[in-house]
Amino acid sequence: MKRKLFLLILFVASTLLLFLAMTFAVSASDRVVINVLSQPRREWELLEQYLPEFEERENIDVVIHYFAELERRSRSRLDAATGAGLYQVYYIDEANVAEFAANGWLVPIRDYYPAEYDFEGFSQPLVNVLSYDGVAYGAPMTFEGEIMFYRKDLFEADGIAVPETLDDYLEVVKHFHNPPDLYGTATRGLRGSGMNVWRFSPYLRRFEGRYLDEDGNPVFNSPEAVQAVEYYIELIKHSPSPTMSWSDVMDAFAAGKIAIASFANLKMDYLMDPEESVVVDKMGYAPPAAGPKGRVSNTSTHGLAISSPGCRTEEERVAAGKFIGWFTSKENEIRKVLAGSGLTNARTSTFASPEFAAAYPAEFIEAQLAMMEAQELTIPQIPQWPEIGDYLGLKLEELFAKAYVGEPYDIQAALDDAVRYAQEVLAEE
Repeated sequence: MKRKLFLLILFVASTLLLFLAMTFAVSASDRVVINVLSQPRREWELLEQYLPEFEERENIDVVIHYFAELERRSRSRLDAATGAGLYQVYYIDEANVAEFAANGWLVPIRDYYPAEYDFEGFSQPLVNVLSYDGVAYGAPMTFEGEIMFYRKDLFEADGIAVPETLDDYLEVVKHFHNPPDLYGTATRGLRGSGMNVWRFSPYLRRFEGRYLDEDGNPVFNSPEAVQAVEYYIELIKHSPSPTMSWSDVMDAFAAGKIAIASFANLKMDYLMDPEESVVVDKMGYAPPAAGPKGRVSNTSTHGLAISSPGCRTEEERVAAGKFIGWFTSKENEIRKVLAGSGLTNARTSTFASPEFAAAYPAEFIEAQLAMMEAQELTIPQIPQWPEIGDYLGLKLEELFAKAYVGEPYDIQAALDDAVRYAQEVLAEE
């Protein structure tokens, strides 16, 4: 309790200092200042070099504040829930849009997205992910689905076929597993609704499991869910660590330590960078392996939204909308393609552009098109999901850690516990 109180005081103190700094910045320059809460991404570094053109044209100053993914989520939640309102623009994702929208922390994006930037040009499924009760609250800026990445050189050397089913996939993982030189696979095990739970979710669906039934009751302790966890644990056992983040997975694959892995298509940009990857010319691509329910891929997007507590005036809302429109514009999407970050886009026209076709291998584009046909939003769009998902993520991480070192574990008991917690959270409404 004392630690929580200390952290709260620390947050309030740092918030006050930042607020004073921001207030001074506004009064000193007599220009609207837009503070953007984001997380580090290479495409953000790219577009920052073009930011002065926007600032000069619109008479708006933009300050971008970067925090790691988990801290970005917690910091934006604190900023909104406490009414601090230090940030005019939030980086949001599928894991928190329902919570933020339901609590009135976001402004409907269509009210302030400038017409000249063409909101209609976004892929509609991505707009749906950032919507709540039929209202769009964010402008998409990434497109994410799951693709199977594998070491084509290793598969060809051993005469191994590309797996079609989850059973085939696990067999291939075990075939190549030879640590510490080579691991069969790598998958995200780090706790959190947007971490291990997000990566686990399509497996739950492929085994015909669900988080909630038709009446909204938690049912992720079903036999299908237990089977999905059992399978995921097998993947964890053949990974370098039971608590990997997405960046850990990417680093291991780029270092040539992984035979096959399924992760987001947009990570392809990292693997194509010869300065970061030793497998640039060794990769093969395929849609995700099928389970009893078939191929299911997550559909996800990250986006930008206008903060309701952060924009206290109409002028700030207009300025925030202009920044979001510029940042997610067609022009900037093509800039990202040409700079090697073409998958961090969300416009249909960009994926159909000659620049995109010239930037990526035909086999990868074919796998992405197949993945798009299998996409669905695998997590519930309810405000309570981040809290429920975080608790489930904790339970999963505990299971993974025990399984990895050979200690006894009980999947059913862990899922029963998580479901009871979810029932309590939902009953509080």
